Amino acid sequence: MIEKLRKKFILITMSTVFLVMSVVLIALNATNYFHAAERADEILNVLAENGGEFPAEEFTNQEPGILPPNQAVSAETPFETRYFTAVANSNRQVIQIDTTRIRSVNSETGRIYAEDVLSSADTKGYVDVFRYRVVEQEDGTFLLLFVDSQRELQTVRTFFQNSLSIGFISLALIFLLVVYFSKKIVKPVQESIDRQKQFITDMGHEIKTPLAIISANNDVQQMLNGETEWTKSTGKQIRRLNGLMESMLQLTQMEEETYQPKIESVDLSQVLREACEPYILIGEQKNVLVSLDIQPNVVIQAETEAINKLCSLLMDNANKYVREPGTIQVRLNSHQHKIRLIISNTVSEMPQNFDRLFDRFYREDQARKHTAGGYGIGLSLAATIVESYHGQIKASPLNEETIAFEVVLPTK
Repeated sequence: MIEKLRKKFILITMSTVFLVMSVVLIALNATNYFHAAERADEILNVLAENGGEFPAEEFTNQEPGILPPNQAVSAETPFETRYFTAVANSNRQVIQIDTTRIRSVNSETGRIYAEDVLSSADTKGYVDVFRYRVVEQEDGTFLLLFVDSQRELQTVRTFFQNSLSIGFISLALIFLLVVYFSKKIVKPVQESIDRQKQFITDMGHEIKTPLAIISANNDVQQMLNGETEWTKSTGKQIRRLNGLMESMLQLTQMEEETYQPKIESVDLSQVLREACEPYILIGEQKNVLVSLDIQPNVVIQAETEAINKLCSLLMDNANKYVREPGTIQVRLNSHQHKIRLIISNTVSEMPQNFDRLFDRFYREDQARKHTAGGYGIGLSLAATIVESYHGQIKASPLNEETIAFEVVLPTK
């Protein structure tokens, strides 16, 4: 149980860290990309306002420090920027290419880029490593501006790759730290639970001897003086305490991390039918109708004793708390490697908290009275059996007067 909680803690922690890191990395890379695009757009705006040229006078007259912060255009921009232009007529046909300000693109390549941009309806964006803008001029022609953004895009890609690498390394380190410290965190809890389990085991073995002596003394008393109300009550309580100790020991054993049930092919249909037969006879005496809808030949890979115990516990629970007169319905079917067992019964009053029905010694004041008998540990043991086979068990109301216990088990 502790190991499962520890794994769940690691999973939740790493999922949270992964989500936060993903959001941070996406935000950083998106911001980096948009800044690169924004810088190229500012340069394109200057070129668009000046017919595809940098205004020389404006930049030469600039004094250091007078430009707004983060502005992409400076006095050095004309000397740093590589770009080319194209002009298209009103029919969107390229009529002029100017590649004198860039060496990596010739006229033929520039025409291909221009025609590619003109074939789309976008007025700005990226084509290859060039940030472009299409400007419609007063005479109906189109001015196409292409700024080389290879350096900026390479910086964006490098930042993206480095951030991913750092992110994965950080996740690995965090995972190792979480695994290490999770062991430290659960160690005191594990030791406490181990001590409790050892106490239950020791107590069970210690109580068996005095119970055997009390039972023997009670039998002698009955032989000498005959069965009386007191010896009969004593025998009943001895059997009750024996059953409680056996259930507690079995529950403790199944919760051990090292517990390995014996796996074999079990005909669940036959086991369930045999477990139901005694309760059909009991139901006739209590005016309770027990109906069976059991699919034949439902086979599960499990331990016969555990499956038999599970069926008996659920039937015993339904028999104890069924309303008289009332009904108990048992349904079993198998579909797509899943086995579904549903045992439902009518009740006088519906429980308020269905999840707590599987807690040890839990009883609701009205719906689950002490007068019904039992130890308050049967459903807890049933849940432990189901979980040991990676199954699920739950309680839910079918209607206002019927409660159902549903078990879903894998066939293997």
